[in-house]
Amino acid sequence: MALIGGLSSCMPDDDAIAITDRSHAIGSPRFEVSLRQKTLHLAGHAASTEHRQRLRQVAQNSFPLLETSTDFKPPGTLPESWTETTQRLLVTLSAARSANAHLTDTVLSIRGVASNEWQGQLEALRSTLPEAVRLEVDVLVPDITKNVRDLCARAFAAQQPGPINFEESQTVLRSSAYSVLERIITLAHECRDSTVSITGHTDSSGDETWNRHLSLMRARAVADQFALRGITRNRLTVDGAGSSSPIADNRNRYGRGINRRIEIVLRQTRGTEED
Repeated sequence: MALIGGLSSCMPDDDAIAITDRSHAIGSPRFEVSLRQKTLHLAGHAASTEHRQRLRQVAQNSFPLLETSTDFKPPGTLPESWTETTQRLLVTLSAARSANAHLTDTVLSIRGVASNEWQGQLEALRSTLPEAVRLEVDVLVPDITKNVRDLCARAFAAQQPGPINFEESQTVLRSSAYSVLERIITLAHECRDSTVSITGHTDSSGDETWNRHLSLMRARAVADQFALRGITRNRLTVDGAGSSSPIADNRNRYGRGINRRIEIVLRQTRGTEED
């Protein structure tokens, strides 16, 4: 399950950001890191040109085999600890195999799969994190002494992805759904010898023909997110069950809300093991 990247580095020169563009400086500051397969992507607010250059250098030192891209924004008003925290975050993620991290002035959220060095790096990050920033961590650390297929099977069995919601009567994912999908997609990347079954469900309101169509379209929208993040289509199966399999009472609003859901099942397939 080792992560092997290319030797090239793609770092666009975005130092010449127009100072007059303040659209990204409004609201809470943010910094995002996406680490997956052969790429590292950094996005969000940097304090200065020097800070942007330093982040690139830390990225190159921590991830020498990965392609790196950046999408930095004008700084706006940032916490005093912003420069140190963002750099420390990159160093911490060097112990991850795949991860997604999101930092604001109040929350640092990290999700992914990491190596055995993760706990030490996490404790170092925790010790330097400002008190005002809450740390949320959902990271799987596989035991490398165990069989890879067995690890994946255990992870699949323990999977509790949480709700994946859509705008009412639409196929547009709500923003809360993306963080749920991120963990499942990360697991699918690590367990490459697996398939992903995606089934859409609706409540019993309305015409059942429409319900089946809507549930299928929602399942396809979720499958599109997997494909956009590098999961090949031949690993994905998609179905729409309409209202045929309720798990709650359709006679009240609460139950109908529960029945409007996406079920995702990861299954290990027969094949050779990967290191």
